[in-house]
Amino acid sequence: MSKGSRRKRATRPWQNPSALRDVSDLVTTSRFDDDLELPGYAVRQIDGASAAKEYTCPDCGNVIAEGEAHVVVWPVGDSDLRRHWHRHCWRMEVRRSDGAAS
Repeated sequence: MSKGSRRKRATRPWQNPSALRDVSDLVTTSRFDDDLELPGYAVRQIDGASAAKEYTCPDCGNVIAEGEAHVVVWPVGDSDLRRHWHRHCWRMEVRRSDGAAS
């Protein structure tokens, strides 16, 4: 069967607006805020536009590139121990510390 003789699908999601899923819940970051909190630690989210330097994540050891969104974490009352973490690395640390399965 040649390429020209194949039938195209009758329905494609982009051709049927009612079939498109509402993805607004996927693009908001507020649903992750609760996942990042850990008792005894202050957490500040840094958006990509505010990330002006490269940092090394203490969990994975990889570079957090300039312009990459991440979190800054420090023990409450001791801001000298601030560390910059990838969001997903900090989220996994929170899960490990809470005893949740990772």
